[in-house]
Parts: sequence; structure tokens; C-alpha cells
Amino acid sequence: MLPPSTMALVAPESRVPYPRRIFCNRNLRLDRIRHVGFDMDYTLAIYEETMEHLQAEMVLERLAERYGYPAAVLGVKYQPGFAIRGLAVDTAHGNVFKMDSHRFVGRVWHGAGPLDRESRKRIYTNRKLSPADPSIVMVDTIFSLPEISLYCQLVDLLEHGGEPRAHAPHANGAGDGMHVIAHADGSAPHVAQIHTDGRHVSYERLWRELREAMDELHRDGTLKARILADVPRYIQRDPNLAETLHRFRSSGKRLFLLTNSEPHYTEAVMRHLLHGEHHAYPTWNDYFDLAITSARKPMFFASEEPFREVKEDGTIGHEPVTALRRGVLYTGGNFQELSRLAGLIGDDVLYVGDHIYGDILRSKRSTSWRTAMVIPEMERELELTIKMATEIRELERLEEMAFQLELDRNALALDKIRNVELNAQLKELNVRAQALETTIANDFNPAWGQIFRDRAELSAFGAQVEDYACVYTSRVTNFRSYSPSFYFRSPRDRMAHEIAR
Repeated sequence: MLPPSTMALVAPESRVPYPRRIFCNRNLRLDRIRHVGFDMDYTLAIYEETMEHLQAEMVLERLAERYGYPAAVLGVKYQPGFAIRGLAVDTAHGNVFKMDSHRFVGRVWHGAGPLDRESRKRIYTNRKLSPADPSIVMVDTIFSLPEISLYCQLVDLLEHGGEPRAHAPHANGAGDGMHVIAHADGSAPHVAQIHTDGRHVSYERLWRELREAMDELHRDGTLKARILADVPRYIQRDPNLAETLHRFRSSGKRLFLLTNSEPHYTEAVMRHLLHGEHHAYPTWNDYFDLAITSARKPMFFASEEPFREVKEDGTIGHEPVTALRRGVLYTGGNFQELSRLAGLIGDDVLYVGDHIYGDILRSKRSTSWRTAMVIPEMERELELTIKMATEIRELERLEEMAFQLELDRNALALDKIRNVELNAQLKELNVRAQALETTIANDFNPAWGQIFRDRAELSAFGAQVEDYACVYTSRVTNFRSYSPSFYFRSPRDRMAHEIAR
């Protein structure tokens, strides 16, 4: 703690509450940023949990009405908080799993509970998975989290043919009620056919139809129509958003909106977020120098789709536009045209989004834009990190002690000395550390642990954030606590041999 006489000299940024801080992977000087772009959904617009429940309810109705699933699926209740970003669906086995940064599988879930140890070892031990595997689907958007929860429950429901069951953290894997096609060697199958009402639904087909049904809800406008009927019920209104955008503009930065949402939906959501919030901006569009809708990211960064103007009556012009004007809404477009028409070239552009693939990874790979990732769920994780600081420090202490004892044991072994007492101490330390690690992980999420970590390694999601996001934070309005010319500095990278032990 700094002495009171020093506190007045401390920059306000250093007193930002930990859950609301902006974290840096690659040095970023805001004073050199001239353009700041924003995605809308789950970036500027943060959705309430009611949105997830609505998605789940509507997709289950569609599975029953249009895809012929039994009426029992309507009894499945979405369980918020079960899934986290960065999980993967194994459609060949009906499993959901979490990978570390080296793409080795850690926790695995099947149906209502964790996959049993033997099945997990048989399927995934010594198997390094690739995103190119057609049976593996990565889930990295918040919009897709309800699908993970529903998929697990539907696998369990259709295998057992009974009433829907809640996720059970200590349940075993697949039950005895499903009919499967066994391997020639008599071992347990890798692909199952779920029999229900005369239909044969594979794990792959179940996921595909669940995914198709959800996509249809977004595509045909039925989901968004429900949201637009009561926007405040589904979308938060952050009182600091207008001031955050104003501070960027006041420092001379040009702002632009780049969203995949359609013009009418964008108009309604942005009006809900910003209308009447600041006297200097009569309409939401006055905050932005450019507003682009229906952008079709990530295709936006590689396509040749032209920009088209949205007329005042909501219709879309047929002719490609040759100039982009402030106060006008556009659809479509592509990165090359945006660069040419608006001068958004180079690393003086900061793009802020929530989607690791559509917003962050592709913009980083296809452009030299700087990137800021919004991860709303990390706010809770950071609050838990503060709450569990004592346990986390104790785990670090136990691991360090075990490391030192391991060195001592190996030193003695070189002299052909076997120390029974030392071996017992090491075993006890490892047991205590493993138990504490499990306790900590379960407090974050009983099924999956921490979002950025998988035991001692970064999770696959954490590694992607580290690789592709220059900075990351829990919400856009956290920028309000930092000067528009703030210099974000990343921690010094260290190799294992550089850490004193």
C-alpha cells in the first residue's frame, strides 16, 4: 500500500477496480489510434440472461415443430452458467470438451454429466485435436452458449427416452438406454444412433439440426422480432456508454460501427443504447463517422461485396456507393473498399469486438488493425479471483514446494539415495495441490473451471485471446476509466528459465 502522501501522485488508471481493468497482450498507445471501430452485439450491446432463455425456448419449439423431435424436448430447461466459451463439440461421440492451449483434451461432458474416466482415456488420450477435423466444432461466441447446454441435455434425453434431466456434475456418462452400433472388436462405439419415435438421430445429426434451427431463428427474423418487441427486457443499457464514446471523439478519434446485424435491428438497438444520453448527440448515429450493417464478418475481410446505402424508408439502394458519408447507414461492403473510401489503413485503427473469429482473429490476420476484445463473462471471473486470492496463493505455494522437493529427490537419486520421507512429503503435497486446484476450478464453474485456464495451462480460448487480442476487457465502457492517450504496456514475456525458483 502506498503512503497517503503518495496517493495524490498515482494516476487514476492505477485505481481502476480489477474486474473493470483493461489487460494488455501487446503494447498499445491510444494516442496513436485515429479510428476506433465497434461491433454491436455483445460489444456495445450486452444482452441480459433473458436472451439466452429466449433462444433456448424458441429453438426447442422449432426442433419439435419443424424437425420432428418428440414433444419431450419441450421440457428441456436451459441452464445458464453451464457452458463457457472455448468449448468444443465432438459430434462423432456426442461429447463436449475443453482443450488446453496445446489442444489436448481436459474435461469432457456427455449428456447429463462428465464422461467416465475410461471412455475419456480411450477416445482422447494421445490425441491432439485439430479444428480442421470435420467432427469437431469450436464454440467461441456467447450466442452459441445455449446450444452447448441444450445439446448435452438433448443427448441425455434422447438416449434415455425419459424426462429431461438437469446437468449433474457427478453423474456418469452415457446410460444404458441408448441403442448403439458396436465396433467389430466388441469395444464401446465411437458413433451412436439414438432411436426415438422411429427416427435414427446420430450425435452429428442432433448437433447439425440444433445448429440449423438456431441459425434459422436468426436468419428469418423471428428471434429478433421477439427482442424488438421488448428491447429493454433483453439488452442492457450501460449509462457510461455515451460518455465513453464522447471521450474518444473529444480526443480527435473517428468512430465507426461495423456489425453483422441488419439495418432495422441495428437502428432499434443503438437507439435503445444511446438515444437521449448526451446533449451533444441528437441521434445515436451522431456518435459515429461511419455506420455499416449486414457486414457478414468474417467474410467482410476477404469479400468483394460493395457498400449499399440504406434509405430513410429502410429500403436498400441497388447501386454500389462510391463515397461513404457521415450520418448514413450502409449495408454490406468489404475491407478493401472500406480502406479505400474511409482511409482505415494501418495500425492507427483499433477494432473492438467480442467474437474471437469473426471480429478479432480475422481482423488481425487480414489487416494491420489493432484489436480489443470484449469478454463480458470475465468480469465475474475476476471477481471470483479476488474472492479466492488466498486459495490461489496457497496453490502456488504448494506447487512451488512440490517443485523444489522434486529437484531434491532427483539430486538424491543421482547419488542412488532413496529418501522415503521425502517421497511421502512430495506425494502429500501433490494430493493437497490437486484437491485445492479442483476446489478452485469448481468455484469458477463446476463443469469446466476457469474460462482462460485448463489446470496448469492456458485454455484454448485463453491462448487465442493472448495471440490475437492486443488488449481485452469485460466491457467497452471500461475505456472510460483510461485516458484516450493512455499507453497500455504488456507484461514482459518470460521463458521458463528466466523465472527464479
